[in-house]
This record gives sequence, structure tokens and C-alpha cells, in this order.
Amino acid sequence: MSARALAARLALLALLAGCASTSPEPAFRDVAKTVEQRTTHRVRWNQAGAADKEIERAVDALLGQELTVDAAVQVALLYNRSLHATYEELSIGQADVVQAGLLKNPVFGVRMTTAERDTLDPNLVLNVTQDFLSVLFLPARKAIAAKQFEGVKLRVADAVLDLAAEVRTAYYALQGAMQVLAMRRAVRDAAQVGASLAERQNAAGNTSDLAFATEQGLFEQIQVDTARSEADVAAARERLTRLMGLWGTRAGFRIAAKLAELPMQEVPLEHLESTAVAQRLDLQAYLRDVQTLGHVLSLAQAGRWTGVVDVGIEGAQLRDGHVALGPSASVELPIFDQRQAAIARVEAALRASEHRYAARAVEIRSEVRAARDRVIATRGIVERYRRVLIPLRERIVALSQQEFDAMLLGVYQLLLAKQNEVTAYREFIEAARDYWIARSDLERAVGVRLGEASAAGGSGEAPPALNDSPAVHQHPHP
Repeated sequence: MSARALAARLALLALLAGCASTSPEPAFRDVAKTVEQRTTHRVRWNQAGAADKEIERAVDALLGQELTVDAAVQVALLYNRSLHATYEELSIGQADVVQAGLLKNPVFGVRMTTAERDTLDPNLVLNVTQDFLSVLFLPARKAIAAKQFEGVKLRVADAVLDLAAEVRTAYYALQGAMQVLAMRRAVRDAAQVGASLAERQNAAGNTSDLAFATEQGLFEQIQVDTARSEADVAAARERLTRLMGLWGTRAGFRIAAKLAELPMQEVPLEHLESTAVAQRLDLQAYLRDVQTLGHVLSLAQAGRWTGVVDVGIEGAQLRDGHVALGPSASVELPIFDQRQAAIARVEAALRASEHRYAARAVEIRSEVRAARDRVIATRGIVERYRRVLIPLRERIVALSQQEFDAMLLGVYQLLLAKQNEVTAYREFIEAARDYWIARSDLERAVGVRLGEASAAGGSGEAPPALNDSPAVHQHPHP
């Protein structure tokens, strides 16, 4: 390559490097597109600009009505500040890409001569040098930085999906806690009526002190259980509030008080492992790490014997008025360090990265199987409660009440039957909550939303209504 061609190439590279943008907006658009394809939700980046007012209006519009689980996820993606902090990794990654494409600054040097017989006047020599190999390896460095940046974008998008999954889990946990609390409050109200009646009967001498104390003890236990449920609701609500990034008046959001019914048919659960391996963004990020280290190793091996090569030009004015110009060069001699340690380090890092990629693929497959099994198991439990256990508990209470009225059964047996009925309703609600959480976990494990059920609506058989629960039955009194 001639000196003129080299100078032209340096000038072109300097121009291109100067035009490189550090704006992360294109990368964020890629992340937003990936998220929308996988979740149907839109993300915006709050950067303290005029567009932030639009985010505020969108959040207020969602909070102005009863939040669905999808609306709660959308609020979190718009307003969670920790997520916005994660977006700044795109700015850092974009800056690294730009930095990798910049030429090293040339080095300006000055030296003086002291001998009177020197032909220089003044006895001053100026020189400019540039690392020549940094120019040749510039495309390779840019390729490495670009691969690393792809991994950053994948990890940022994966963080968005993580937050969406956390919000769904918190939403279902809050719904389940609210539904259990509503049931226990209804039971408490009925128990309070029964306790008051037992007190009046005991005062009139129509019931024993033991029966009255039993009724009072049952009512107090229900009071304690209700207080625990209230604490559970408060904790679950605060968790969802934190994930959505809300505070102040916005923390007064409303959600549906009851869990949705199970879909009539379950989504297809075949081939989920292969789908997850193909779709999971964190696994793709691990693959980018492997590819990046492969490029780093190639670059390290290519520069093993060359070291640092500086080329430049020196100039000085002679006594006769002429200007003397000449090239200069310096080459690092790889006598003691042939980059063997650096190359071995990169090779080890590459092998470790390959192992991490393979291990993550195994973990993902296991996560999918575990989540799929939980969906199947929890659905079966819900159906068992719905079709068998709750009707059986209701029948036991009805028969126990008949035998109690006929003085064939004691009060304690009847109370136990009613307590078992209440427990069955609570466990039914918790099983339904666990189903929806398991379904959300399965979607997260696969990496994409599962296909919608073949038919919308309930399972064809409504779950037990709250006013059919044991909450409305008064406790027996002798």
C-alpha cells in the first residue's frame, strides 16, 4: 500500500469514526420490536424528555379503570424505573461500539539536538506516529463490539420479559389472596351471627357453657385467619405496586377480585422444549458470547507475532532553508511475550462460554418440563376440587346438618364438617391461583406467549359461587 493510499484510508476511517452516533435509539427500537412480538406489549424509554408526558397519560389511563393482568404488565413496562435503568445498558453498549470503531490518536513528538555541527536550524525535530496495526485491525474490533452489543440487546429484552412474568405472578397472587380474604370475611360474618346467638342461648340457659365456649373459640379462630388473609393481601398488593413502579395516589389501583376461570381446553403442550431452545433470549445471548469470544481469539492469534507497529513521519528545517521529511517506524519485538498467556486466557474463556451455553440449554429444557408438569398437575387439582371434593364437602355438611337436627350427631362433628368445607374452598382458590402462576411460568420458560385456547370462556362448569360457600351457613347451636 502506497503512502498516499494509506493516508487516504486513514482520512476515510477518521471521517467515518467521527460520524458514528452514540444514540441508543436504534437499539432500543430493536428491543421494543422483540418485546412486542413476544408479549404484544409496547415499551417506552423514559429519558426525561417531552415524550415522558405521553407515558404519564398512558399510565393514568390504564390506572383509571380496573386493571387486567395485561394492563398491569403494560403499566410496569412503561413505569418501572429499574427497567428504565436497565435500558441504559443500551447506551453503554452503543458507546462501546463507537469506541471500537475509533482510531487511536496519533502521537506527536519533539526532540532536540545539541551538537553545533548539526545541519538543522533550529536543532529541533518534529514527528507524528500512528499505531499501524490498530488501523488494520479496526474492522475486526468493530465486529467484536457489534457481537457484544447484540448480546446486550438480547439481555435487555430478556429483562423486560422477566419483569412481565414477575408482574403476572404478583397479579395472580394478589387476586388469589383477595378471593381467600373475601371468603373468610363472609365466613367470619356468619360465625359472628352464630356466636351472638349462642351467647343469647347460653344466657337463657338453653345451651351449655362448653357449647358456648366452643362457638366463641371458633369465631375467634376465624377472626385470626381473616387478619392473616388481610396481611397476605397487603403484602401481595405492595409487591405488585413495586413491580409497576407506582406510589402516591397511583398506588390505589383496582384489580378484578376473582381469579379467571380455567380455559375450557389447555393449549398444546407438545414440542415446548425445542421452541424454548429456539426462542429464549437469554440462550441467544449466551450464543453471542461464544461467537464474540471466537472473534476475540482470532484477533489475538492474528496479532501474536506482530506486537505494536508504529509508523510516522519526521520533519525538520535545514540550515539552507530546505525542509527535511522522512518516514519513521518502530516495531515491538515479541521476544519475551508472544501473547501466549493472553491467548490461553481467551481460549479458556471461550471453552467456559461454550459450557455455559450448553448448560443453559439443559436448564431451559428442564424449566420447561417442570413448568409444563405444574400446569398439568395444578389443572388436575383444580378440576378435582371443582368436580369431586367441594361437592362432597357440601354434601357432608348437608347430611351432618340433617343428622344434627335429628339429634343423631353432635355439635363438634357438625362444626368439623363445616370447617373442612371452608378449608376445601380456600384450597380450591389457592389451586386456581397456582394454575395461573404455573401457566405464566411456562410462558416465561418457553420464551413466548402460549397459543390461546381453542375456545374462550370457562370450563363449561362454573366454580362454586361465593354465596354457595359455607360462609352463609350459620354454625349449629344446641
